[in-house]
Amino acid sequence: MDSEFPSELQSKAFEVLSSNDNTAMETLFSHLYSPQPQYRSQALTFLHCCKHHHPDLLFIKLFFLLHSSPLIQTRANAARALHSLKPEELWPKLRPVAQARLKDHFVIYLAQEPSIHVLRLASLVLAETVSVAYKTHQNWPEILDFLLSSIASNDDNSREVAALVFAKLPNDSRFLIFNALREKDDAVRLLHVSFLRSLASSNPDVQVASFAAVVSLSRLFSEPSLFHELLRAIMVGVFTLLHGFEGSYFRIAFAELINLVSQEPLLLKPYLNDVVLDVLQIAESDRVSQESHCLAFELVMSMTDLKDCEYVFVNLPCQTVQRLLSVPMKMLQCFAEDDAERESEGEKVDVHEFGMKCLKKLFVTFGESKVVPAAYEVLRIHFDDAEWKMRHAGITALSVIGKEFSDEMVLMENFLREAVNSVLKLFDDSHVEVRLAAFNFMETPTNFVQAVQILYHHRFVHAFCIALYKDEDHKVKEQAASAMLFFLKNTLPESLTLNKNVDTVMGKLLSLLEEKESDKQRSIALSTFNIVAQQCHEVVHKQYANFLPFLLEACNDKNSEIKEEAIRGIRVCAEFGTPQLKPFINRIISELSIIMKDRNGSLTEIQIDSNEKVHDIAVSALGRICEFHRECIDGSKIVPTWLSFLPLKNDLIEAKVMHEQLCLMVARLDMDLLGAGNQNLVKIIAVFLEVIDKGDKLATEQTINQMNTLLRQLARHLPRSGFDTILLSLNAQERELLLPLVS
Repeated sequence: MDSEFPSELQSKAFEVLSSNDNTAMETLFSHLYSPQPQYRSQALTFLHCCKHHHPDLLFIKLFFLLHSSPLIQTRANAARALHSLKPEELWPKLRPVAQARLKDHFVIYLAQEPSIHVLRLASLVLAETVSVAYKTHQNWPEILDFLLSSIASNDDNSREVAALVFAKLPNDSRFLIFNALREKDDAVRLLHVSFLRSLASSNPDVQVASFAAVVSLSRLFSEPSLFHELLRAIMVGVFTLLHGFEGSYFRIAFAELINLVSQEPLLLKPYLNDVVLDVLQIAESDRVSQESHCLAFELVMSMTDLKDCEYVFVNLPCQTVQRLLSVPMKMLQCFAEDDAERESEGEKVDVHEFGMKCLKKLFVTFGESKVVPAAYEVLRIHFDDAEWKMRHAGITALSVIGKEFSDEMVLMENFLREAVNSVLKLFDDSHVEVRLAAFNFMETPTNFVQAVQILYHHRFVHAFCIALYKDEDHKVKEQAASAMLFFLKNTLPESLTLNKNVDTVMGKLLSLLEEKESDKQRSIALSTFNIVAQQCHEVVHKQYANFLPFLLEACNDKNSEIKEEAIRGIRVCAEFGTPQLKPFINRIISELSIIMKDRNGSLTEIQIDSNEKVHDIAVSALGRICEFHRECIDGSKIVPTWLSFLPLKNDLIEAKVMHEQLCLMVARLDMDLLGAGNQNLVKIIAVFLEVIDKGDKLATEQTINQMNTLLRQLARHLPRSGFDTILLSLNAQERELLLPLVS
């Protein structure tokens, strides 16, 4: 072990620690707390060498500096260093005689130290030293007597330091120290009286230190009357700190109250209902900051995590549940600009995010039977409020509730109907953010929204169309278009057909394409066209002629999403055999040829991936033209061209469609596909083999089975010489795949 640090460094450590000159240690402190990393690193290495090889000398040296240095900064640094080096690891390395002397000096030091700043740092060291002493079976009654007399004194510094020591006692030694205190006559009663006085102190430092001490020693006061008095003193102290001093004191004190609830729920069990009501009083107050609201509500959140607190939430009356839900709803009214303003004022909390977290937790805690009726009343108030942030919070909360309790919301009488009326009203709200949130809500994938789609289809499609026509804000138009796309994607074809608003929808999509306000709005419009065209192709036939010019223009767009949707639109038009396509066939083939040939160019990796997908859709569009518009093209040239781009590997949906089409064409002996003298047969077989080799990735199981059947049929019906010619035309891997299939 001696080789862990160089012998030269060990010698230097011994020299510094045993010297009466403190200059080297003061220099070490300046390096240890230097902003320059290299100095800090060197100082830490030296200290750890001291700890490893001379732990007793190190502890004595640091305590000597803490006790005797005339410089406050040196004494403070000595306390910091002792704490960081962990007294519980150093103390056992001291000889018993050294431990005894240090115990005596500790008491003297605490009585004499004039700086409260240094005493606060020293309290950490003392708490850990007391802890290790009792864990190693060393009684230290003198320090307990000193702490008891200090907490009972009239000197604020003494009371604060004693409270801090009690507060910082490590968990693993508290039981031993509790027993030692109980053995002292009237120690528990003395502590109880002293803490009641300190919790009511006009000195906030004494108050917050006492908060932490009571939490640390709470098991000492398990007798109900004692604990009840302390808890009420704590709650009174919380309100005093909240209204009488700067926020930092309240934050520290309330954090300790949260610790108490988390650590001792059984002790608090009889009082938890009152605690919830007290927290609500803080969280609802307009006279405190949002950060204080959040901190107060953090206590409720900590209770939701504890099994021992379940009964509290189960038994809360509906009115209290509504009040609890209203607090995070109020937090949802905070927006980015509000958070930025608070951060500039020193409050670093994302109130809106915290409100969302609280709302979700409360929903889970209360369950659907309590949440939905309570939320119903709270949301009605928010939706009808004149303040736009209230309405925005309402629609935001509705989306959260919808994700958790859709079924209950749908089944509850009036909820669905009133929610629908409110959302439709918010589509036309006077504030942009509310309209955006309302349209965004319609994209939440919940049973609630699905029920709305089925039961109120015509009302919502009509409202979307109005927004696309009437709303002047580009973002709202975009969000409305996106909501309509989501809506139509998840609507059954029968619903679309039963409602013929299809003409209205197509007209609005056409106007969006004509306006060209944003890339995203032109992509959503094209995607929506494709959805409607596929589900209601008979109805939209007459619209194809209006849309095809836009689709062709968009084929050359730099935006890959727009290009992709445009080519998919051409594929849809071709697939449903509309006669309006005929005048555009030559131009379509020209555009598709350019796209299929220019696959990569000088593109980034992401663009190449996107371009490959666009390529596959273009091949699919060409394939549909070959299948459904053969009379408009030269099949002997175009069909082999289409074949040359197979198999497709990038857009797996289009790949499965095209490979199925290839099978159908081979099965019916399509002459344009096979070519003169079956010259394209080798290519067809090669495509089949590659698709079969990829399993169900590029084709359905049915298509793969059909390909196997067709290959066996070809092998049976071809002359041996023809089959041998085909084998010679295939590469080794293809031959290896083919022969087992046809043998």
